[in-house]
Amino acid sequence: MRTCNGALPAHDGQIMTLSAQELIGRAQELAPGFAARAQRTEERRAPLDESLREMIDAGLLATLTPKVYGGHELPVATMSHIVATLSAACPSSGWVSAFYMGAAWRAMIFPQAAQRELFADKPYLLNAGQAAPLREVQRVTGGYRLSGQTPWSSGSVHAEWVTFMGVAQGGDGPPEPLVFMVPRGETELVDTWQVAGMRGTGSNDMRVEDVFVPAHRAASFVAALEGRCPGQALHGAMYRQPFIPFLMCEVVPVLVGALRGAAQAFTERTLARQVTFTGARAASRQAAQMRVGRGLAAADAAETLLDAYLERYMRVRAEQNDIADRAAMKLKAAFITDLCRNAINDLARGFGGDGFREQSPLQRYFRDINMLAVHAFLDIDTAAETAGRLALELPTDDPLL
Repeated sequence: MRTCNGALPAHDGQIMTLSAQELIGRAQELAPGFAARAQRTEERRAPLDESLREMIDAGLLATLTPKVYGGHELPVATMSHIVATLSAACPSSGWVSAFYMGAAWRAMIFPQAAQRELFADKPYLLNAGQAAPLREVQRVTGGYRLSGQTPWSSGSVHAEWVTFMGVAQGGDGPPEPLVFMVPRGETELVDTWQVAGMRGTGSNDMRVEDVFVPAHRAASFVAALEGRCPGQALHGAMYRQPFIPFLMCEVVPVLVGALRGAAQAFTERTLARQVTFTGARAASRQAAQMRVGRGLAAADAAETLLDAYLERYMRVRAEQNDIADRAAMKLKAAFITDLCRNAINDLARGFGGDGFREQSPLQRYFRDINMLAVHAFLDIDTAAETAGRLALELPTDDPLL
């Protein structure tokens, strides 16, 4: 596994602005190669260099970057459809593509000085990050000093910048949750990514020890949750949305795409499979036919629900800064997640033993979807409880709304 920064050459300056249709078409062209490399991606425990290079060369990572920084500035739904397409081929690569594309949107929560620094030499941002807070954040003259180690830093292997979160202490102000942007060279990657699912995401721990971060590379997490950071106000309406509903536009398409890939792979396996003892074609069995039908219907339903989520998200409404509306959006995302988990588990009962061999994509979809479904942001129980409490006029303490 590569753990150093800079092994990939930087893109040479600005890129040509492309349409949503062109970018989605390019993702479709890349998908077969991603599928062919999915097993190697798992074995490396991070996206392969060639996969990242293909995404860069196709212009995908600049999908959400503002035009002022050389990007395409396309709707969030374009990113989601690209992510779903790549995730149907390789969920791990799709996951990292989502975070690298979404990084351009998330960078807008920082002040303009940081934005210009981040996009100074190319119109995309290789940014890893995590939600767990650091052990220590101290206010100092001109900025902050950070120390601690945090897990789940997706995309850490190729990252050029790392986002950290922490509660600032000291100085004249009260404790304040902040988000920080730190150059990769000032961090340490701790190789901890030994997991059952999503093995190819390189979501290692990242460590900082007494690292200074200037004030312009810090932003209020509370303001980001509400879509009210000063940096966001510098750009169009698509950049002024609340943080968590946007994050769901990154991660939910990975599950939806993975389920589509699983349904297709299961159909192909059923067509090719013979029953061990009788030699009969598996496709001739009613149980297999019904399971294929349910899998395809579930994939269709997940895509329809994702489109509905994106349509609601993209309608810029003041109510989206209301906590009840944000809770409803989170519940919708968690419901789609739960649908995908239940569907892959139903398909798994028909895999047969060979479907769980390492070379079978079916077992990888099974592991990946089940692991994603327990992600803290996507947990159906937490999301349902929060929405239910608000509907029943009870207080809620969910910090991720």
